Formats: sequence, C-alpha cells, structure tokens
Amino acid sequence: MDSTAKVGSTELAEYSAMLRRRWWLVVTGAMVGLGLATTALFLMPKTYVSTAVVQVMATGPGETQVAGRTNQTINLETEAQRLRSAEVAALAQKELGTSASPLELGRAVQVTVPADSAVLVIDWPAPSAEKARAGAQAFAQAYLKDRQDKALKRLQKQSETLQLQINDLQEKAVTASAAQRRVIGSQLTAFSGKLSEIRVSMANISGGEIITNAPLPEGPSSPDPVKFLPSGLVGGLLLGILLAIVYDRMDPRVRGAGDVERVLDLPVMLDIPPHRGGEGLGLLPARSRSGQSFHELSHAITATLGHGNHVLLVTGAAPGRGASIVSANLAAALARTGSKVLLVSADMNGSVAGELLGLDQGPGLSELLLGRAELREVFRKNHGLPTLATITAGADGEMAAEMLQREQMAHLIEALRKQARFTVIEAPSTELGADAQALADLADAALVVVEVPRTRYNQVRDGVRRIHRMGAAVLGAVVLPNQDDKTVVAPPPILPARHQPSAGDQAAARNLVAGGTSRSASTARAGARREPTGYELDESDLLGDIGKSEERTAASRGKHGALTDDEWQASRGRPASSADDDWGPSRGKRSPRTEEAGPSGQGKHGSGSTDEPPDASTMIIGKISDDLAAAFADDEGSPTDTLRDRDSKINRP
Repeated sequence: MDSTAKVGSTELAEYSAMLRRRWWLVVTGAMVGLGLATTALFLMPKTYVSTAVVQVMATGPGETQVAGRTNQTINLETEAQRLRSAEVAALAQKELGTSASPLELGRAVQVTVPADSAVLVIDWPAPSAEKARAGAQAFAQAYLKDRQDKALKRLQKQSETLQLQINDLQEKAVTASAAQRRVIGSQLTAFSGKLSEIRVSMANISGGEIITNAPLPEGPSSPDPVKFLPSGLVGGLLLGILLAIVYDRMDPRVRGAGDVERVLDLPVMLDIPPHRGGEGLGLLPARSRSGQSFHELSHAITATLGHGNHVLLVTGAAPGRGASIVSANLAAALARTGSKVLLVSADMNGSVAGELLGLDQGPGLSELLLGRAELREVFRKNHGLPTLATITAGADGEMAAEMLQREQMAHLIEALRKQARFTVIEAPSTELGADAQALADLADAALVVVEVPRTRYNQVRDGVRRIHRMGAAVLGAVVLPNQDDKTVVAPPPILPARHQPSAGDQAAARNLVAGGTSRSASTARAGARREPTGYELDESDLLGDIGKSEERTAASRGKHGALTDDEWQASRGRPASSADDDWGPSRGKRSPRTEEAGPSGQGKHGSGSTDEPPDASTMIIGKISDDLAAAFADDEGSPTDTLRDRDSKINRP
C-alpha cells in the first residue's frame, strides 16, 4: 500500500470537509468577487478600439514588393516603428484636431505585424466609438502620406542628380572628338532612360494602401464582460477558500477526528459520523455499523489492557451526554464478548446511561454513597445483556456529588474491580470539577469523549493533562457529533425474568435463616464465593421477595432516608440493645473497621463496647462482595459464563 497516497488522500479529505464546513465563506467570497466585477463594469471608464489594416507596397525602382514579414529592402518591423514616429503622429494630430502632443499619440497607437504578411494592423483606443474610428483611420492615412512624401523626395533627388549628369555630358560633347562623342552619347542614353523611369515612378508613386478602413466599434472592448465577470468569480472563489482555511485554523472548536489527531496529537480510537434526523445515537444495535465500531473499540481496549480485571474511565472533555452514550455502548460491547461488565454512572447530574439501557428509575450510586440504599437495591441488570450490570446515578445527585472524592468511592471501585472483568465508570466532564480527576486515580485507563463541534481544543488539552496527573493512561479519544440537541433513543425496557424459587430452595432458605446449614446447590455456589459480612440474611433476601425487600428498605430509612443504627436493627427484628453483639463478620467477630481502638481501649466510635457498629457507608461497602457475587451467580453451564468461569466451576474442589 502506498502510504504517501494514503496521507495525500487523508489531507484532501480533511480539506474537503473543512470547505464543506465553511461553505458559506466560499460562497460569500465568490459572490463578493462577482459583485465587484459587476460594479467595475459599470464604474470603470469604457474603452473603444477601432482597427485599420494597411498594406505596405514598394515606392520606387529601388524597392521590391514585400512577400513576407521582412525582405532585403523593406523591414515591416521598421515600418511599424516609423508609424509610431513623431512625424506620422504630427500628421495624425492635424487630421484629428486634438490637443494631445505627437509623443502622446505615438504612445497610444498600437501596431502589430501579422506573420507572413505585408500588412500593418493599426489599433486606436478611445473613450468613444467615433473617436476610436477617427484615430485609427487618421494614423493609417498619416502613415501612407508620410511614406509617399518621403519616397517622392527620394525620387526627386535622384532625378535631379541624373539631370545634372546629363547636362554635364552634353557640355562635354560640344568640344569632344568624334570618338568621345560616341562614348558620351551612349552615357546620355543610359542616364536619360533612368531619368525617364524615375519620372514615371514619381507620377505613379504609392507607399501602400488601406485595405481595411477603421470601422465604428459595436461596443467597448474594455472592460469586457465575457472576461471580466469570470475573472471576478474565480478571484472571489480563491479569496473565499483562503478565508475558509484561515478561519477554520483559528476556530477554537474541534470539528472532526482529523483535528484531534492533527492539533492535539491524541489518537482517535473511534470516530462516529453524524446521523441524519433529530434522534440521538442511543444504544446502538450490535450489527449496525456504529455498533460494530464499538465492538472494535472494545477489542482494542481488551488487547491494550491485557488480562485481569480493569477499571476504565469514560469522561467528556466538555459537559454533555457524550460520555453517557459512549460508556453505555462500550459496556454493552464488552458484555457481548461474554465478560462480566459493571457500568457505574458517576455523573450525578447528567447521566442518561440508565435510560439508554432501558432501566427504570430508582435508587442508584448517590443513595448507595449516602447510606440510604443497599447494593442489591441499586444493582440493575438488563436481561438482553446477562453479563452487564449497571449502577445508575440515582436521584440524590446533588447531595452525593461531593462523596465521589471520598474514601467510600475508592473502596466501592476496588470491590467492584474484584467482581467484574471490566468496570466502566461514567465520570463527569473534566471541566466541571475535580470529580473526574478523583475517579481517574481509581482507574487503569481513560477514554476522552469529544463532542463536535461544541468541544474546544483547550478543553481536551486540559482534560488529558488532568487525567495524566492522576497516573491514568489516556488510551485516546472517541469523537462523536454533539448529542445535547438530540432526542435520546432508549430501547424498550427488558426486565429480567423473576426467579421462582423451588420448594427445596424455600426450605433451604428458611433453614438458613433459622440457623441451619442446609442450602440448595445454586445457593451454595453463590455463598461459596461470598466473604463474611455484617448483614444477616432473611428469607426475602434469598427468595427474592420484592415486597419484603421494599418493606425492609422503607423501615431501614430515616426521615431523610438516612440509615440509623436503631432503625437498622429494628428492621432486622432485633432490639437495638443487641446491636453491639452482632456487628462484624460471623456474629462473634469484629469487623476490621471496628478493630481500631480509640483512647483508653475504647472503640473507634466512642466509649462503650469496642464492637459498636460502623457508619452506613462502611456497612454498604462491606456488603459489596456478597451482593455482586450473588448477582452474577449463574447455573452451571449457563450461556452467560465465560470460558474462564466454566473452567473455574469445573475445577472447583
């Protein structure tokens, strides 16, 4: 493949796109040029040109008829210069009756000599048609008169010389001998013959003739509309193209993927062309062209990050919906490969990822961080993508926004990292504050979303620099058209089929709540992957009783939705006084969060028992591993299992 041709075609495509963007400048330049040419046609003085053609002929015995541009006797280039001479101009001045000097008239006349001809073409410009015709005719006549007068004078001089010689021979013949008279007689005969020829030439002398008289011009020759208007149009087009290039280079907004790579030196991982109509991108179908582009992006990210679990940050250089659209489609593309993917919508005020995935409204990340909901309540899955789970932004974004930069968020992301192959964080724009930087500190790599043409170059530069400062690698940019003025296209919600527990599962659940150890096979597999937590399970947790879960959630919330210790214990059916004995893993052990003792051997939360309960956010973080493991638990050989999961299940002791 010819790389030079590829580069040339790319540059040509970029310039074509630039001219399409700035077409109004090109059209304006063309119209301005055409308008100036039209105005000049009316304002510029008119010039009329009339042309006379003169044939040059021999003027005597010493000259021969001209057959070409030059010969041995007459040089037409010399005759053209003679026509511009002061003598000819003076004769033309008398004919025209003008006040212009002969020198000015000689400079104004135009004489051309056609090739292989014996003619002179005389052009005379004038501000009117009558003056143009008069001037060309006057110069033609003045040239012929001057040529004839000079030829006549030359012949007269020759005639006078011959006459003197004849007179001198006649005087000598009077005194000469007979032999001398014969010689003198022959000389007299020759001289007399030449004199006769000269007198005949003088009688019929002519320096040439006008073969084409100067006509009356039909119109002005300058300015010529046929030449002037196209010239103005072409000049205007060139001016418009130049202005378009300069204006585009001075535009601070990013206009396309080529601008990102050319100006910002940032690789473009994905370039989504604009869609026709008023609809936004939405969740793209897997087999569509743009959907396949997201699949290519997911494969590139997988190959770049390598094996293991990874956290990927998706943030916009400018505020907008672009980060939500890219994160939702990227998470869906990663999930279609069979990997377990978690999508965390950390943009508290502008996320539309849940809407794109067809998820219903409900508590989300904000309620989770504020301690108003448990992970099982904010953990949502779309049945169309079994390996994709989503934590939406929630409804209390303003109150929870500042918690994105706290330690709870770091613990949450680390716990999510252990449970999923990819954790995709939809972060707020880097321009809105330090939230994106704080989240970048938790991520392995980042993608910067550039919405064109709203995003500016300095916004992309600042965003990339802030992410680099936090140690996250910026893989590249995703370029897509501005989505803020588009209608979000959300798929119809696909709710997961509710699991109907069997009689054996119900019995095992009741036995577990009552303190037994019998569990069903699926419950045992899910529980085998769980870490000890501070929560006790009730029957509704295992059987999926929505009504009981909602009652428990409502009972565990305070006036403003906050979780208090007494209310939490009361919701579990136990007195508040027994709370201290049941915190920490496995009921008898203290949680690592409560092992830190305060002064004088007291607990971290103050005086009294060292087993006092942690705050609500700590409880939620401690519950992450259990809830995620249960949410992703599947039956043996389920199609949602990856090859690695199947191997682990087969080889599990």
